[in-house]
Amino acid sequence: MVQSNPIMELNLWLANEHEKGVSNPNHAVLSTVSLENTPHSRVIAIREITDEGLVFFTQRRTRKVEELSHNLSVSLVFWLELLQREIIIEGKVIALDEKENARYWENYPQWAQIRFLSYAPTSMQEISSKKLLETKRQELEKYFENKSIPLSLEYCGFRVQPERMVFYAYRTDELSDVWEYTRKEESWHLCTLSP
Repeated sequence: MVQSNPIMELNLWLANEHEKGVSNPNHAVLSTVSLENTPHSRVIAIREITDEGLVFFTQRRTRKVEELSHNLSVSLVFWLELLQREIIIEGKVIALDEKENARYWENYPQWAQIRFLSYAPTSMQEISSKKLLETKRQELEKYFENKSIPLSLEYCGFRVQPERMVFYAYRTDELSDVWEYTRKEESWHLCTLSP
């Protein structure tokens, strides 16, 4: 039975994939567009999924943040390999405010905060050696032992607000199932698509 709310359907599909044995199915391919209209895709971890949208975090000086500052339109794709399902999401992003960033940062495990602080200032920049980052990580572990870590200025989050969601279930016993949700003002319109 298809849910009337696509966020409920998404959460159900992710839970089903988790039950099948995937430890963390909340990873999706995020696609943005450069100023030169070149698509750019990478895998991101989705930290929260609610009716307000899908939340992810990154470093401020990354290519994706630069691209999002010029074009708020994005696409997300979840591939659920064990169940042979795909979810395509198209929408706009909004940047989280500092209060929201701080709330997520405070709930981030300390080991993850330290890893972030180790690489965030140089993320996706050329470095002479990974050893420099490992040394920095070890120094940060010693420095912050038994201390709370303040919010990094590099840490920033975004919320993807879906406008269109397509659910594709591959079938071998019959033709595959595809349905599409499109946002119409404050509600969702659901229709079936040909595979």
